[in-house]
Amino acid sequence: MSTNGQRASLSEERRAEGLAAAARTHRDDLLELAEPIAARTDVTVRVSPEPRTVLPVLETPIGQQCLTEVVVTTAAVTVADAPGWGCVLGWDPEAALAAALAEAADPSTADRLAEQALRVEERQRAVRAGQVRTTRMEVA
Repeated sequence: MSTNGQRASLSEERRAEGLAAAARTHRDDLLELAEPIAARTDVTVRVSPEPRTVLPVLETPIGQQCLTEVVVTTAAVTVADAPGWGCVLGWDPEAALAAALAEAADPSTADRLAEQALRVEERQRAVRAGQVRTTRMEVA
């Protein structure tokens, strides 16, 4: 159970990953979910949306590799004493705040949206991987 009494099926990390994916694949749904939450009187923005940079570390066959810094936007809120945190790729204060609000106030709906977005991105990765597999390079 989450702190606001709603059942959440994803871990906090997986939900954050999925809501970040939703900002890319289901943006309108994410913003629509957050809009009525933002209008509530029991919402406190603890950390306004702000840009940050992170340095992802990738596991590769030759060991860990750091490719480049990535800009993300983070936000933190409290809704009826339940904390919420959002982090999305790029400078996108609206989506970061929406993700934080959704996590805090409606984790079960946030989980469903996160799972949908993760499935979409998985299918997109599979299509790209198939395209790469069929690519041939001829060396003269």
